[in-house]
Amino acid sequence: MDSPMFYKPKTGRRVLWALLIAAVILIVIFAANWLVTLVMGDREIKAPSTDQPGLTPIAFELDPGVSYKNAAGRSKLYFYSAENVKITDKSGELLKDLTLKLSRPEVSLSGDYAIFYDPGGRRIISFFGEKQLSELTLESNILLASVNEDGYMLIVTEGDLHKCAVLVYSPDGEEIFKWNSGGLSVIGGDISDNNRDITVSAINTDEGVIKNSIIMFNIGKEKPFTNDTYEDDLYSVIQYSGGYVYCIGTGGTHIYNGYGKCVGTAQYTDRELQGYALDGTVLALSFSGSSAAAGVAELKTYNTRGGETGSFVSNHEIEFFDCKNGSIVVNNGRTLSVLNDRCREKLQINLGFDLRDFSFIGDSRHGIGITATGAEIIELGL
Repeated sequence: MDSPMFYKPKTGRRVLWALLIAAVILIVIFAANWLVTLVMGDREIKAPSTDQPGLTPIAFELDPGVSYKNAAGRSKLYFYSAENVKITDKSGELLKDLTLKLSRPEVSLSGDYAIFYDPGGRRIISFFGEKQLSELTLESNILLASVNEDGYMLIVTEGDLHKCAVLVYSPDGEEIFKWNSGGLSVIGGDISDNNRDITVSAINTDEGVIKNSIIMFNIGKEKPFTNDTYEDDLYSVIQYSGGYVYCIGTGGTHIYNGYGKCVGTAQYTDRELQGYALDGTVLALSFSGSSAAAGVAELKTYNTRGGETGSFVSNHEIEFFDCKNGSIVVNNGRTLSVLNDRCREKLQINLGFDLRDFSFIGDSRHGIGITATGAEIIELGL
């Protein structure tokens, strides 16, 4: 009986056929892309635009001859000067007009809380929405202050025997923590939304070299749980956001988690930092010039590891921008460009008039635009 015959597949021939099919597919894809380029040229797909945005002017006039600043909280707007503060709701209706009497007022907002203070002065005034909560008069001059979403305040003052004192106050004005900085000068600080953790940025020049320390405390304990020193930059902006701490300097941003570990660094040592905005885990930074293309200015976004996630190049100076719930609004001449969190343009809003500033209010669908004579509530159409 003849031996049975076994079929041996020709593996080499199958591989050659697979390679041939793959090559044909690649040629088809290349040809399609070439055809699209031939028809469309180098034109980019433009974002939709509108010339008729929903606009609602604020329902009162700002005092003539008075220089007002503005700030937007979760549901209230604050227009403030050295003389007074006007508080409105999201529709622009005036709720309160209060005397402030601060020489050079600064404000910190978080959620529904706002605190006003005078750098170099000793008074600090806190609000919950339009309601004034407390007024503190401190023993030393205030250098900086911040408030969290529960109304807890971190205040840095000039020291007596020490260069600075870092204080934490409850929403009703009770002092619950104090740290003396010794020979360190505190240049930035913030308090977490857990009401327990604080982070400060402090510098030491005793050795003829500027050393910047990032120090993190739990206010229930005496010693810090993080004390990192850097010599490459000054980190004057400290801000908690999305469970992380952002330490923003002129040449880079260090990002810490809640346990005090640096988990990412965004480097931009060759760029001139002009502004920043934070919302959740989205960090947006603006720079003069462009690193990738011809342009006057550039806005970039970063993730919590410090990696760049997007870039938007503008032919105009970036004078203001803000981010909320994954949307970013940036001025582009008289146009407002609405971007996603990767800097892809979603919408262009042609206002027909100039804005001096813009902030989201309440959500990512509404913003407040400041003009030379007043303010407009802008519907972003998202």
